[in-house]
Amino acid sequence: MQNNTETEEKPIISVIMPVYNAEKYLQMTLESVKNQTFTNFELVCVNDGSDDNSAEILKTAAKDDKRIKVFSQKNSGGSASRNKGLDLALGQYIAFLDNDDIYHPQYLEILYKNITESGADVSCCSYLRFNGDEKYEFEKTNIKPHFDFVSAEPFKDKFERKKKIETLMWTKLYKKSLFDEVRFAESLPAINDILLNIEILLHAEKIVVCKEKLIAYRIISTSQTMKPLSFARIEEYKNLPVEINILSEQFPQYKGILQKLASRYAYGMCVKEYMQRCNPEDDEQNYAKITENLQYLLANKYIKYADLSLRKRLILWSFLRGKFRLLKWIKE
Repeated sequence: MQNNTETEEKPIISVIMPVYNAEKYLQMTLESVKNQTFTNFELVCVNDGSDDNSAEILKTAAKDDKRIKVFSQKNSGGSASRNKGLDLALGQYIAFLDNDDIYHPQYLEILYKNITESGADVSCCSYLRFNGDEKYEFEKTNIKPHFDFVSAEPFKDKFERKKKIETLMWTKLYKKSLFDEVRFAESLPAINDILLNIEILLHAEKIVVCKEKLIAYRIISTSQTMKPLSFARIEEYKNLPVEINILSEQFPQYKGILQKLASRYAYGMCVKEYMQRCNPEDDEQNYAKITENLQYLLANKYIKYADLSLRKRLILWSFLRGKFRLLKWIKE
């Protein structure tokens, strides 16, 4: 177990946490970081224009624990907040946390031990979901640090060989040097982690994976994935395939895989997720905007029918043409 004192000049790990109107869960999240078995860290909290009691909670926490640093800015979104956190971070390694989730007490200990012992650029774990307002209590609290496999070709292993490598940013510990080249896209304030972790997998030479569930993801009605669709979110669904295709210019050897990823994410968000959340016949404005965006992506070859299975092609074709009776038949 790593148990460095706070007298060292710089922390080894910087945990970056954007905070926006999180007063209900913030104290529980802060406690999960303060109670880490690995102690040589800083928690960089970026208060993103909160208008509830979050700022006071952070101020009190920082007064009680010198490892907690607070920076406040006008509301700028998740991408800008995390980029600000990266600018402020002093650690050799970077971890991320959302303001309502819970770290396992050994989250930093295990990920740090794995990244240093394997010589990897990124150390990954898995996660679990939970509902409700209570603090999550992990069943296993004395885990022996270990890892399940090391990948020397992370991008191929994830997207071509289908190995279990989580793509969520808060399931990882990163070498800070990776962020010299990679930042969160401000055109994707709500779904920024998807593009970032594709880029990370392209840049990383080695990734170590532990399958233990070391972070608890809280599902609440105010989370980004649960909010009603807005035009801004629909624009992000369009921007993501465009940004993925742009990566092909830097990584031409992976152009084919990136093109397929762009098509699959566009289908998953614009069609599959949309139809799980909305009825297009009762949601004319959002449906019109999504179809307009899909037509744009197809016309400019940011996505292609050929990258989808036959069933998904039929669903996309029917969705774009408003053939909802046929769409229902295909889905069933």
